[in-house]
Amino acid sequence: METRRTAALSESALHRGMRPSSHPISRGGCEVIDASLAAAQPFLERDNNEEGVFVSLQQEFSRVGDRAPTETGTFKLDRTVYPWNSPIPLVIVEGSSAEMGRQFGKATKGIIGRVVQHNVPLLRDALHKSRVEEKDYLHNVERAVGKFTESEFLDEINAMAEASSVSYDSLLLTNMNVDIMTTLRSQKAGELFSCDFFSAWGGATQTGSVVAGHNDDGGRLMDQFSVLRIAKPKRGRPFVTPVTPGYIGYDAIFNDAWFFFCGTALHDRMRDSEMTDDAVPSWFMYRWIGQFSSGVEDAVARFNSVPNMGFKNWCFTDSGGTKIVEATPKHKAFVDFPTKRKDAIFISNNTACDELGSHIKKVKHPTSGDHRFASMKIALEDAYGKIGLDEGMRLLSGHYDSSVKRESASANTICMHGEYLGKISGTCRSLVLDLSTPDSLEVAVALGNPCYGCWRHLRLSRGLEKIEGYNPDDTRERELRGLLAA
Repeated sequence: METRRTAALSESALHRGMRPSSHPISRGGCEVIDASLAAAQPFLERDNNEEGVFVSLQQEFSRVGDRAPTETGTFKLDRTVYPWNSPIPLVIVEGSSAEMGRQFGKATKGIIGRVVQHNVPLLRDALHKSRVEEKDYLHNVERAVGKFTESEFLDEINAMAEASSVSYDSLLLTNMNVDIMTTLRSQKAGELFSCDFFSAWGGATQTGSVVAGHNDDGGRLMDQFSVLRIAKPKRGRPFVTPVTPGYIGYDAIFNDAWFFFCGTALHDRMRDSEMTDDAVPSWFMYRWIGQFSSGVEDAVARFNSVPNMGFKNWCFTDSGGTKIVEATPKHKAFVDFPTKRKDAIFISNNTACDELGSHIKKVKHPTSGDHRFASMKIALEDAYGKIGLDEGMRLLSGHYDSSVKRESASANTICMHGEYLGKISGTCRSLVLDLSTPDSLEVAVALGNPCYGCWRHLRLSRGLEKIEGYNPDDTRERELRGLLAA
């Protein structure tokens, strides 16, 4: 198992306040800290109140997420805020959609049950308050998925549900969480979904080739419990995606054409006139584009051929560079380069396209996304000409807060720490890709905040036939697989 820490924290600071589990994984300074769902259990079993699960979780985290600065400006790791700290587990699946769903459901059965348990009451409450019948909503989802993408994705969810002993309807509803919470209850959930992205090439990188990175920022539960799914489907291209067990797709995916697709949420809201239920849901969009596209141009054409659900920045990258599309379900625009050199592009949760102005409703600014966008600009300027895999890892681990113009880990930093404000949100997963070698791709992935996370480093061959850095017979890999199904 090849893992490494970022250089963001000193070794002493990394371990200050950490409590090792009874089964440590000690490679590159990494330890498993309560590597199970036990630490999260008190939150998952809480009764819903009038404001939903989010408020009860925020109240709990406001008590446990206290900051303890050290001489290096870091913080005390609290296992109730970070319930899982290990290298991201790998799950390899292949075959038809139904076969892959069955394999994935069996491998991650324990977590899928908790993901459903966490999501379904919250989502049903949101539908009820919006006076939307769950049965009608799910029927529209099935119709849109079959109409615009691949109906076999529904077969995969059904097989995943059977293998993990949850109902099909509850798992399909869970796959709609981000769309329900940002369209039906956007005023209360908007900043729970964030994310940051950068891509650089030419003079900005060490080799001139493309290096891209993405932080998944959002609610700790259940996104913190992601796995790296490596899939070899019968149809489409082999693909890799860090994904929360139970989801058909997620907000970062790349395939064996070395095409990378990811996205960021937007804190501004689209107007009601932009909303439609006849559109591709977000997790299905990521999966469809990621599995069937051969590159940026093909993917953008595919994306533009269907309506998307929600309001997002969609980021398309291959060896030729990156395009970002900012889109509501009814209007789309390309994001311009933020620098004159045009050898890097980046985005957070800031609305970048003036053309969409009449179709959205502005929230109060600056938001945390505005501050992280400004921090990203500074970080990329500082790293100009040096960006590679390692520098990308350091960039995503950054704690510079542009709102106070100094290093100070917070909700405004690229490595996002919402717990200091009593929120349940923060960086749940980081990923960096290096496309400098034509016949292989290097990727580094970390769970949780990358400033302390265990980065897993892999080199993948074309067709994903060879995976360097992963040995399925390694004792620690078997231990991780056991934790997933436990």
